[in-house]
Amino acid sequence: MATRDLTRRFAELRVLQHGVEGSASESKRPGDAFSESGLLDDASTGTSWASTRHQLPPLWVDKVDGVEEDVRLIQLKLRELSALHTKRLMVTFDESEAERERDVEDATREVTALFRRAERQLKHLMGESAGLTPAEATVRNNIQRATARKLQSLSGGFRTSQKDYLRRLQAQKKGDGAFDFLAEEERASKHAKGRLDPGFNEQQMAVLEDTEVLVGQRDGEINNIVKSIEDLSTIFKELAVLVIDQGTILDRIDFNMEQVVEHTREGVSQLQRAEEHQKSALPLKCIGILVVLIIIMLGLLVWKHSN
Repeated sequence: MATRDLTRRFAELRVLQHGVEGSASESKRPGDAFSESGLLDDASTGTSWASTRHQLPPLWVDKVDGVEEDVRLIQLKLRELSALHTKRLMVTFDESEAERERDVEDATREVTALFRRAERQLKHLMGESAGLTPAEATVRNNIQRATARKLQSLSGGFRTSQKDYLRRLQAQKKGDGAFDFLAEEERASKHAKGRLDPGFNEQQMAVLEDTEVLVGQRDGEINNIVKSIEDLSTIFKELAVLVIDQGTILDRIDFNMEQVVEHTREGVSQLQRAEEHQKSALPLKCIGILVVLIIIMLGLLVWKHSN
């Protein structure tokens, strides 16, 4: 569907209105006769603000556009976060792993903040109903519910991806192959010396310390993911409130569709009756009788005058 962006024009006209109202309040004196239409005229364009105002979208359309922009950013950030999850789950033991963890945490915070901002804008949109006609209120409510459903779907997908990432991270943490190299060296030492050496060499201790640090970092990351999932659960519940009456809307749509079908059937029946009436021979018979009567009357009239 083709659309036009009138936001800039709307902002210019709104600023113009404020300026005109301010100048009118400063210059108005008792006894002066000011015309409201004159005050609202745009001298540069020759158009009236009252006539131009009806050509602009309502104020709540700006908030809807803001929510749609947040939804677009959320979709973009979710794709980036999915790629970061894949990179993070690659097992490495260098500094890049900590950097990947920070990238994942930053992206998660950004997505959560976008969800909260979009939710706040939707709530503000619910409260802006003053001055709306019933038709405009219906359109606004339908757009709001559709946007809330879209946002709720994204929130559910985000929560699912976070749970999957948490599950894979915990499975990676609980892997049994982290210390296999120690067992291999112990078995080799036991086979060579005939006994088990209870100590660790310097290399083993260094690897063990690095592993403990890595496990601690993963514990912190898991806690952050759990917290983000809890926040998402709260957002998901709040969004569900915005679409709680979706069943009622669907019922009304079904009722309207049934009414349309019923009216269509009645229209088809009327058309069939009209077609049958049009094909009937009775009107033709009436026309023929009238023509014969007219001819007889004309003959009588001519015979009377000829006598």
